[in-house]
Amino acid sequence: MTLVTNHGQKTIHEFVEMFKGRRLNLEPAFQRQSVWTNTDRELLIQSIREGIPLPSIYLYKQIGLGGVPKYDVIDGKQRLETILLFLGKGPLAREHDLWVRTSFDDDEPLDWWEWSEFSKTAKNEFLTTQVATIEVEGDLGDIIDLFVRINATGKRLTGQEKRHARFYASPVLKVAQRLADEQRGLLVRQKIVTASQVQRMKHVELVTELLLSINAGQPLNKKTKIDEVIRGAAMNASELRDAAAALKSTLRLVGAVLPDLKTTRFHNGVDFYTLALLLHRYREEGKAVSAHHSQRNALAGALLRDFARGVDEVNDLIRLGKGIGSGQEPFREYLLTVRADTDSFKQRMTRERLLREVLDHVFEDLDSCRLFNTTQRRIVWHASTSKKCAFCKLPIRRWEDMAVDHVKPHSRGGKTQLANAAIAHKRCNAAAGAKRKKQ
Repeated sequence: MTLVTNHGQKTIHEFVEMFKGRRLNLEPAFQRQSVWTNTDRELLIQSIREGIPLPSIYLYKQIGLGGVPKYDVIDGKQRLETILLFLGKGPLAREHDLWVRTSFDDDEPLDWWEWSEFSKTAKNEFLTTQVATIEVEGDLGDIIDLFVRINATGKRLTGQEKRHARFYASPVLKVAQRLADEQRGLLVRQKIVTASQVQRMKHVELVTELLLSINAGQPLNKKTKIDEVIRGAAMNASELRDAAAALKSTLRLVGAVLPDLKTTRFHNGVDFYTLALLLHRYREEGKAVSAHHSQRNALAGALLRDFARGVDEVNDLIRLGKGIGSGQEPFREYLLTVRADTDSFKQRMTRERLLREVLDHVFEDLDSCRLFNTTQRRIVWHASTSKKCAFCKLPIRRWEDMAVDHVKPHSRGGKTQLANAAIAHKRCNAAAGAKRKKQ
């Protein structure tokens, strides 16, 4: 690592002016999201008021237009963000405010104050507070390594935060970040991740794993595999688009099978990953799975709830030191896969096998013949006396304008048979097919 460092000091007022002049970037691409609580922020402001020295702020120095230096914050984002928030500035000030419990005279009790209530003298003392700085110059790769190394203590970087720092330019991570943010409401509402886990980018980690697994067509061996795949640029743009579309479709399918997901063990990340990937694999294998709220999905949901209850009951029996019956062996086997080495290929495949034993008979194979042949089409055409479209109900004037639709959609197990056929305009049939693909 080849870095040039310069140790110095800046006042809080200087940092504020740098931020106002757009010479201080709190959120370079490698940075993580804000993870401090309100209590963390209050304690920092109190420390400044009490004259307690702050840790050094690390700044990545770059020369901008006209030779004016600009700085990316390597370490100290949370501190600078908090100071700006207290002053009513910065990215958090639009949604939050900050009060500090302090006193201005030794004989006065502590009380809660906001910045506007500070006296002129107190404001001046605060703004002239000196903060140690370390300005760093060097290659971006070395800067990112420094960022990861510095954040190995304190509120440590999660695996995904390290990944984001090192591979933030990766197309895979960019798509995963966008998709994870799009689905954040669903993921939090169903308790797949918590709001605090979202702050630590756990939702991005889960989406990244699923994207890569969908593209690979099987579970990943371990989370370390993510770094290997991202580093090797495993997917091209077309594959990324297909994987993202498949994942969104899979999330809808999970919701159709288990609308009450958050009340079952399948909201846990380990269990959710296995269930979501299995439903995707069923679709790829030509099984009759769709996101419609059908009797088949209702049955699958009921079976999964029973299985989840069985696993939870076995867990309670083991915790109490009691034995289990022979009929509970599948639950015990599943439980073992979520207790140790949970993300290994072996454990994930074992979980999938056990869930397949629950669901395989629910989702039967689709009819291998997807399209009606010419003879079938002519029989359906001549058998129709009204020649009206099954969708728009308007007459079909010519044979050439006619398509044959599955009354019970093929995607839901409908057979390519005359008893399941109806005539339709080609345009109406195509529109209906496109709509079904999105579901």
